[in-house]
Amino acid sequence: MVYICDKCQFLFERMGEVLNCPVCNSNHIRPADDAERTRYEESKNASEQPARD
Repeated sequence: MVYICDKCQFLFERMGEVLNCPVCNSNHIRPADDAERTRYEESKNASEQPARD
């Protein structure tokens, strides 16, 4: 499941319940909405692309 921190806007993926943001330790996290999940997936896919010279 993809989550977002409402304090620092960090998007992250975890299995199961999440209590705190892994970046800022805030407990203001929630499941990401459709647009946020899309942004996360696009970012994840871009980072998995091999570097071009």
